Amino acid sequence: MKKLIVLFLIMSSSVFAQDITDALRFSSNSINGTARYTAMGGAFGALGGDISAIQINPASSAIFLNNKFSASLDLSTIDNDSFYGGGFTTSSSSDFDLNQLGAVFVFTTTNENTLFKKLTLGFSYNRTNNFNDEYSVSGSNNESVAGYFLNNAQGVPLDLLTPRDGESPADLYRFLGENQDFGAQQAFLGYETFIIDALNSADLDNTQYVSNVTGSDFRQTYFQESRGNSGKYTLNGGGMIGDRIHLGLNLNYHFLDYRRLTLFDEFNSGSGVTDIFFDNDLSTRGSGFSFQLGSIAKITDAWRVGFTYDSPTWMSISDELLQTIETVRSGGDVSILDPRVLNIYPEYSFKTPGRLSLSTAYVFGGSGLISFDYSYKDYSAMEFTSSGFETQNQDISNLMTSASTFNLGGEYKINNVSLRAGYFFQESPYENESFLGDTEGSSFGLGYNFGNATLDFSYQRVIQDRQGVLYFTGLTQESEIQSIFNNYRLTLAFNL
Repeated sequence: MKKLIVLFLIMSSSVFAQDITDALRFSSNSINGTARYTAMGGAFGALGGDISAIQINPASSAIFLNNKFSASLDLSTIDNDSFYGGGFTTSSSSDFDLNQLGAVFVFTTTNENTLFKKLTLGFSYNRTNNFNDEYSVSGSNNESVAGYFLNNAQGVPLDLLTPRDGESPADLYRFLGENQDFGAQQAFLGYETFIIDALNSADLDNTQYVSNVTGSDFRQTYFQESRGNSGKYTLNGGGMIGDRIHLGLNLNYHFLDYRRLTLFDEFNSGSGVTDIFFDNDLSTRGSGFSFQLGSIAKITDAWRVGFTYDSPTWMSISDELLQTIETVRSGGDVSILDPRVLNIYPEYSFKTPGRLSLSTAYVFGGSGLISFDYSYKDYSAMEFTSSGFETQNQDISNLMTSASTFNLGGEYKINNVSLRAGYFFQESPYENESFLGDTEGSSFGLGYNFGNATLDFSYQRVIQDRQGVLYFTGLTQESEIQSIFNNYRLTLAFNL
């Protein structure tokens, strides 16, 4: 299929670019890492000695005694139960991928006059989020998706929605994107396919519109498929002062690759437009930078405490969008608008909130340990730092709040076998928890030490309730979704 490439040079197109749910996606991380790390619920802030622990406390590298390498593969499944308009649907998806890869190099000295008795250098890759997911809803609604197009059209002059002589609908769609904004494009999609009509079609200055969709009972289905992931590459430096103090610094390069396909179908038995098929294909890519400072102190030989500061992540993000729409009227007439135009939106900047973490752990000699982490993140501090996002930033300020995360993990060793378990609880970042509930997860795992190498396995289960927003204007009914995440992970680690 030949596509026309469109570059939007006006920031008013950011009306589309992202919303508060996308901002949260950029700012959230799941518990990902080695099998030992995930089996213990990510509670490694005061422990160190694990390559994935470096991502939450850079001082973790200074705990290592030897050069170390680890790599992890994981299999993830997501089951979604969705409720919408009296209907219930269930869907599932799975993904298999490389989750973690890294190495730490340890440099020691016997010179008692040096400040640092040990220096470490680490390199790692960690996937922070897996976006592979899909869900569908089906049910009845007393609101039509026509409201989406109607709300976008109000205030748009009819002259802008009327093709000139020799101008194709695709040409006008492209023109509106280049010279107006996303809302005008959506208005044209609805007007061109007869979903809406001008209140006064004889007046090109008309700015008021009415719906051609009648009735009060609409059968609707909505399918959403997302793909991609986010992750970070970390350059770590650590050091040990004396026998008790460990310090570290991370420099992180972040990447984001996200694609979302949505298919919306609506049917009614009224007059006018009876069937609507509206498809959107969004791609988002981004990159960013952050840093972390951390410390671990051995209060006694058994008791450790840790502290970490995570800076905000400063990101640059770009979006691309393809849209198609088809309608059927009561007389059987079909209208299709497939502009075959790839909308390329201006790159914009976004800042995630920083994070503060406190950790403590108690090591029972060589037999086992227990560890607890607490972290605090103020999601209302998320911010689109480019101009043109005042509405989104106001939504963030009004709807988001601070959230705490609690991680608990333990390990018990029987000869060369290690048994592990973990639990974590993350508060909702929304003021109104009905948008997104608290996240709760549990995990367990085991490992075997071969002497110079270890092989670890973990299983993690996470449950989350959320609302699925179909469109942010004109269609207020939301779906209720319960998601169950299952993850199986295998890690091979060995001394270098």
